[in-house]
Parts: sequence; C-alpha cells; structure tokens
Amino acid sequence: MTRSRGRKNGTLFYELHCISCGKQVRETESSTRCPACHRPLDVRYDYDYIRSRLNRYSLKTSPVKALKYLDFYPLLNLNLVVSMDEGGTPLYRCKRLAERTGLRHLYIKNEGANPTGVFKDRGSLVELTKAKEQGARAVCVASTGNMAASVAAYSSVAGLPCYVLVPEGTPIGKMAQALSYGARVIQIRGTYSDAARLAEEASARHGFYLAGDYAFRVEGQKSQAFEIIEQLDWQAPAAVIVPLGCGTNMAAVWKGFKEFYELGFIDRLPRMIGVQPDGCSPIVAAFQQGSEQVVPVEKPFTVCTAVAAGDPVDGQKALTALRESGGCGVILSDAEILEAQQQLAHLESIFVEPAGAIPIATVPALLTSGRIRPDEVVVCLATGNGLKDPKAALRVLPSPATIEPTLAEVDKFLKLRLYDLRAAAAKDGGRSIFDQVPSQHKVSQSVQEELGVKLTADYAHRVTTLVADFVRKGKAITKADLQYIVENVLKARKEERPILRVEDFQVTTSMKGKAEAKVRIRFDGEEVTAAAKGVGPVDAVVNALKSAAESRGKLFFDLVDFQVEINSPGTDASVETTIIMKDTKNNRVVATGTSPDIIVASVSAFVDGYNVLWSRQKE
Repeated sequence: MTRSRGRKNGTLFYELHCISCGKQVRETESSTRCPACHRPLDVRYDYDYIRSRLNRYSLKTSPVKALKYLDFYPLLNLNLVVSMDEGGTPLYRCKRLAERTGLRHLYIKNEGANPTGVFKDRGSLVELTKAKEQGARAVCVASTGNMAASVAAYSSVAGLPCYVLVPEGTPIGKMAQALSYGARVIQIRGTYSDAARLAEEASARHGFYLAGDYAFRVEGQKSQAFEIIEQLDWQAPAAVIVPLGCGTNMAAVWKGFKEFYELGFIDRLPRMIGVQPDGCSPIVAAFQQGSEQVVPVEKPFTVCTAVAAGDPVDGQKALTALRESGGCGVILSDAEILEAQQQLAHLESIFVEPAGAIPIATVPALLTSGRIRPDEVVVCLATGNGLKDPKAALRVLPSPATIEPTLAEVDKFLKLRLYDLRAAAAKDGGRSIFDQVPSQHKVSQSVQEELGVKLTADYAHRVTTLVADFVRKGKAITKADLQYIVENVLKARKEERPILRVEDFQVTTSMKGKAEAKVRIRFDGEEVTAAAKGVGPVDAVVNALKSAAESRGKLFFDLVDFQVEINSPGTDASVETTIIMKDTKNNRVVATGTSPDIIVASVSAFVDGYNVLWSRQKE
C-alpha cells in the first residue's frame, strides 16, 4: 500500500515560493529556481498540520538520525524514500580544544560520519526521494566534489543514472567516490559556477532531474539543527559556526532551528556565524558591507575547495540567516584554516577536510572580538571527512623519515627526535633563508630554529651539500625548500662508499625528436660513460644511467613508478621526484630526490634507489 501524505482536502502541506518575488511555484514546474525571476525557491509549510500529526513522544525517545524527521520533509510518498541511514552524527564535547581556545563549552558536530563522509547526504535523502516521486529518468548535478559523491551514491541506491559536472582539479578523493558509485563524471575547464550553469542547461535540454543547492536540499540538511538540539538535551546553543559555500547549509541549519522554535521544542534561537576563506568570500563580504547583493567572485582560489562557490546560489538566504539571528561573518586565510585542521586532529582526533576546519579556525578571533563569550555553548559544524582531500593536509605536514629495518636506526630516530620535524607551513614557507652558500654550522642552526630538528654532523653535511647545489643552480633557499631538503636527506640511506655516483650528464631535446642523454658515472670507483634516447629528457637520462650501471653491475631491475611533485609556485620551484624500483629478487625501494631542476631531482632519486637495491642484494 502506498504511504502517501497530504491534507484531507487533497492539497499539499507545503508550498514552494520564490524568496524574491514571492511567486508560488508548482514543484512539477520547478524546484530549483523561480521561473519568473530566476531566484531561489523556499519551501513553506502548514505548521498547524505538522503540529497536529506530530508524535512528540516518538520524536523525543527514538534514536537520533535523519529518517526520524520525516514529518518535517516535503515528501509525498514514503514508499519511495531513498536513504543510506544518514544523520545521527556525533556531537563531540571538545575539552582539550576548549582549554586551548578559552571557550569552555565547545562542541563539534562531525558531519564527516555520514555515509559518504559529508553533510550533503542529508539533502540527498530528500532530493533523490523527490526525483523518484517525480519519475526522473536520470539525475544531473554540479559540484565542487562533496555533493558529486553524495548525489552519485544516492542515485545508485535509487537506481538512477547520475551525471556529475565538476571543475577541473577537483580533489581526487571526491572524484574517486563519485566514479566508484557509477556516476558519469565530466570535468569542466572552469569554475563551479560554470559547472552549475552547464548542469542547469543540460538538465533542461535532456530532461534530467537537477540536483544541487536548491529548495529540497535545504529541507534535508536542516536536520543538523534538529540533532544538535536533541544532543544538547533539547536546548539550543548560543551560537553555531558554519562554513559558507553556496550558503545553502547556513540557510538549512537556521531553518531547522526556527522550525523547532516554532513548534515549541526550544525557547530561544542561536546566533548563526558564517565563515569563508579569503580566496572566496562573497557572502561574508556582502554581510560586512551591509549589502543586500552578493557580488560573485569570478575566480575562487582556496585550499577549501568544498566552499569555493564564487557565485553562491543561496547567498541571499545565508545573508538573511546571519541578520535574522544577530550573527556575524568572518573571513580567514588558508594558512589559518590548515593550522586549525591540524589542531583539531591533534587535540581531539577529529580529521576533517579544510572546509570543515573553518569554524574552529575562527574561534580565537570571535572570543577576542566579543562575538562569543567564554561561558557560552558554541557548536562548530565540521562538514566533511579529512580523507575527502588528504593532499590538503599534507601541505602542512612533514614527510616522515625513512630508516633501515634495524633497532639501531630506530634508536637514532628517537635520540635525534626526528619525529619533531616541523612542516614549513603555508603561511611562511616562502620566506627566504639562504641566497648564498652557507656554512655547515649555519645550516645546522637554521634547521633547528626553523624545523625543530637537531642534525648530526653527517646529516648536516648532506643537507649543506644539497643546499649548495640549489644555490649554485640560482635558486634561493626558502623555508619550504629547506624542509624538502631535510626530508630528502632523512629518507636517503647512508652509504660509506656508494657503488654508483653520477659525475655529470648532458641532455639535448627538441619539440618533435627524441631526447638524447650522455652520462658519466663512477661505478665501484671505475669511470663509465653511456648514452641513450628517451621520449623526454628525464626518460633519456634515466635510460642512460640504467645502461651505464648494467654494463658493470649485475643488478637487473625495473622502474615500477615515477612521480613528480612541484612544491611551490613559479618556474624556479623546488621539485621532488619519487622513483619506485624493484629488482629480480623482489626487493622494492622508494627513493626520492629534490632540486629546482627536475632532471637533477630524478637523477638523485635514481642513484639513491640503485645504491639501496645494490646493498640489499649484498645483504
């Protein structure tokens, strides 16, 4: 039997209205934008009807999860509900972080515990159910990554094809999710706004159900507010801090608090505080300027890709929430946000993506300005799991040292406290340290001051040698460069007398012809030369090195993988190469090299890897 919902006179218990011109819109006509003025829509309920049907005992005693709030969603056929048991996410009392910040009652609502690792799942519950109610044959969505994964997962459960449009460069963790759920993903050479425009146009042309930051998504995501109230023993917090992207989640959470206030579950409303990164802050900028219009950011640039919405669909709704609640808006730098991400992980063991750390990053400034008081109950929304974008965290984390599998090496690691190696960090990684070749003493002193590591004489000598190589290449050493050099030295194996050493090499290449390389090496003290060709300069040099080495040493191996990482902007950036090599005895080594020259970095990695494999064969 179909479980349908509606009033006795056959009318719906909710209506869609334009937030700008007030036009009432039938959901079969549009559930995204007003057909008349193209502004966002809002769902308005008959709260007397909801109140008359509400089972308050069940609501207050049943387990916390999104499905228990079905009476508050605009759903007509409960047989079609698409759910992955979303919601019921933990609300953590953060005692250590509270001590650090001076805010005594600090809570984190960890939305990364949802099925696809993000708060978007709450909205997908409602949106995909509406898609099925409306007989959709396919779903289309634009996203910066999180919604792509969520809508793709729920579309899969609903048995509907899903087309996803994302900006080129979307974090691979989110892309991998969407692709694994079976989504048909298209990368757009442009911004999220370009992807959103194309998704709307494609949906209109091909008859797809358009999912995204629209009216029905708000209705699912407001359950965050319901859960916060329940988890605080049916009390509202003094303030809720929300990351702002499209503005939809701010509007949703505010609406949830207002609905429970309207129905008498709470006796006061919280202040809503919205936070954006300085590379994409159109909503907060409008709020701070007292403007009613949100001016789009044409080219957002921030590590917080999840909120990089330059032209926020629900910017006006978010502004309304901030103003109605007596809240405020804050803009932060990427460096502050990444630092807060690490602080939350270190002190509370909660790993969130950068956008999810934005609320934590703003707490000190809010306390200093008096926007929140030390004795108030404050909830921060951590919107997504850190594994959504692990590369962002690695920007401010050091690469661990690599040691040989001996207890003596472990003892050395502990004695030298190599685990204390501090990352250069985004905010001062570009600061110049050396522009001339320094003394070994100066290098040791700088490494200890800047990175927190006391080097042995051997390590200091090897770091100084690499620093000198950089400077002679014309590259001034920044703090980030120094970090990469030290990491590279700590990973390399110390050889009293390495079997292979490169004396020099030459490479010639052209636009259409193969690259050619000549190398001169010392193999066990004997000078050897070799030449080889390759598809590019690095390939040619590596082929020549391999040929020279194999002409003397009976070590046969394969290059399993080769990766290049550019660690800073600019054509003179430091390059870090990683080569994975495996010999015929299945010995496998991971070797790295760093230099402002990609070929030199590759040669360093190759030589290091070869020497380690040679030693392994002799052991």
